Amino acid sequence: MTSFLVEAGAWVAGLGMWAYLAAPLLMAVVSLLPIPAEAPAMLNGLLFGPWIGSVVSWSGAMAGAWASFELARRFGRGAVTKWVGPGALARVDRFTQGVEWWGLIALRLMPVVAFTALNYGLGLTGVSRRRFLWTTAVGIAPGALVFTSSGVGLGYLWQRSSVLGWAALAAVVLLATVVYRRRAREESRTAGNPDDDA
Repeated sequence: MTSFLVEAGAWVAGLGMWAYLAAPLLMAVVSLLPIPAEAPAMLNGLLFGPWIGSVVSWSGAMAGAWASFELARRFGRGAVTKWVGPGALARVDRFTQGVEWWGLIALRLMPVVAFTALNYGLGLTGVSRRRFLWTTAVGIAPGALVFTSSGVGLGYLWQRSSVLGWAALAAVVLLATVVYRRRAREESRTAGNPDDDA
């Protein structure tokens, strides 16, 4: 992996200013395919450093996610409808429309949920384009920073581990607070409506 990154990095670096276009394009293409995107993210860290490299990784991943979503929405829904039937897809649409924004962000933060599969999968559902884009933008940012920074070197990650750790902890606490307050509000609304008990 290290030798591959060095060789690929030398090739992209040889492109000069075009590297700022080639690197996110490579990230976008990888995001369209069912292959891990960690290697190009690490390459971006190696070439551009942790901060600019993270922006490059994030922007390329966003472009690939959006393209996957649009491909699935335009060409996939018809095929899936023929395969599973309109009733099954309608039930999936109702379920996903009931998923709150924090649920979509949580899916992005779970390492067991494949990035590419989620992009195509959400494109098949009734999730709005706007909600897909902004929750994806927020949800993939921590991973873009971590994987890109790992390309700079484990030493950098070790030096910044406390910062990254506190940022991750703050994100988890914020998400948990939002979920708790949302559920408490829904429960109080339900408790205040006597018709719900009937």
